[in-house]
Formats: sequence, C-alpha cells, structure tokens
Amino acid sequence: MDKPTLIITGASRGIGAAAAKSAVEFGANLALTARSQASLQKVSDELSVAGGDVFPIAGDLGVEADLKAIVEASVARFGRIDGLINSGGILEPIAPVSSASFDEWDKNFQVNVLGPVLLTRFALPYLRQSQGRVINISTGASVKVTPGWAAYSVAKAALNHYTRILAVDEPDVTALAVRPGKVDTDMQAFIRRTGQSGMPIELHRQFIEIYEQGKLLPPQKVGRAMAWLALYAPHAWSGEFIEWNDPRLPEEIR
Repeated sequence: MDKPTLIITGASRGIGAAAAKSAVEFGANLALTARSQASLQKVSDELSVAGGDVFPIAGDLGVEADLKAIVEASVARFGRIDGLINSGGILEPIAPVSSASFDEWDKNFQVNVLGPVLLTRFALPYLRQSQGRVINISTGASVKVTPGWAAYSVAKAALNHYTRILAVDEPDVTALAVRPGKVDTDMQAFIRRTGQSGMPIELHRQFIEIYEQGKLLPPQKVGRAMAWLALYAPHAWSGEFIEWNDPRLPEEIR
C-alpha cells in the first residue's frame, strides 16, 4: 500500500505496455487496462515475473461503466491511485471531412476524449488525496493539419484543452498532455496499411519511408518518459502540452 499506483490504459501494447514496464522498474503498482483480456494478461504476466504487482482489468474506453469499474477495482486492489496514463486511443477514420461518418466521429471522440475525461473524473477523489498526476498522450496532429486525420486531430486538440482546464479546476492534481512523436506502434502500421484510402498519396508515402528508414521511435524509450512523468512530473508544469523528450526531463529519461 505504500508504493504508488498507476492506472495505464491501452496497456496491452505499444506505448502503454512500454510505460507499464518502466513503471514497474520505478517501483510502482500497476492497474493495466485494455479491451483484449488475453493480450493484457500476457503483458501483466511478464511484468509480474519481473517483480511487479500488476492487476489486469479488461475494459472499453468508450463504455462509462467499464471506466468506473476500472477505478473501483484498482482502489479495491491497491487502496490508492497516484497517477493515470491515458494511452489508449484510436486513429480511425482516416478520411477527409467530406466522407467520415457521424458514427466514426462519435467512436473516435468516445475513445480519445470522453474515455480519458470520465476515467479521470472517477479517479479524481483518489488523485486529490495523493496529489497525483494525469498524463494524457496527445499528438503533434493536435496542433498542425494532417490531411485525412480530421476526427483524430480534433479529438486530441480537445484533449489538450481539457488538460489545461483540468489543471485549473483541480489544483491538487498535475495534468499534462504529451506529444510522443512518431513511435513504432500498431497505429503506425495501421497508417501504412490503410492510409492510402483517406490521405494524400505523398503523405502516406512519407509514413512508409519513415518506417523503412528506421526513423520511428521505439515504444520503450517513449514509454519510459511517460512513466517518469506519471510518477515525478513537477506540479509547476501542470496544464502544459509538452514533447516526450522535453529538455526539462532527466537526461537518462529522454
């Protein structure tokens, strides 16, 4: 009960799983959540073997009851919440604004905006007690135009501003939105596999070339920064939108 506890969404793969690994190395207890119980259990088993106290909780970021259950189960297991890493998210639809459907926009906002908002809301009583941290994983597309990514870009821009509002509304909590850069994840693979149908050809080709040239960041490097921020980010940074390798982070983290 004396160890800090983090809830990490999207923890079955990519940045979420990498952040979980580093958080265990930093000495945190973990409540990990994702939709796939099998994939989540695999990550949890690996971290448990490494000495972590890890609790897998399957849930859907687009379902309010699941989000409430994630918080309740985490508190029942560990007795506290010291931080959230809102890593789970979806890119689709990759489509221009003229063709993306209402249902596609709705699903994107459910997962990328309302999921983090509601999970944070349910966790706030415990985050206030611990003077904890909320790390919202954003994207550079939230502040620049990426053709074909309308729903995702707008959702992440909303998440950035929510982070600023959270910092003001909850002065005992540290809230950050973080740009992770281009990371070698399933989302990047999805872009390469399907992006040609909804993005300009030359832009889609750029994503393929970045991958082929080995220029994508490894999830382990970015995940380590996210774990550090969730445990140690100074309160003075609250409300900011920062790069994953912000020069204020310790050199060994970035």
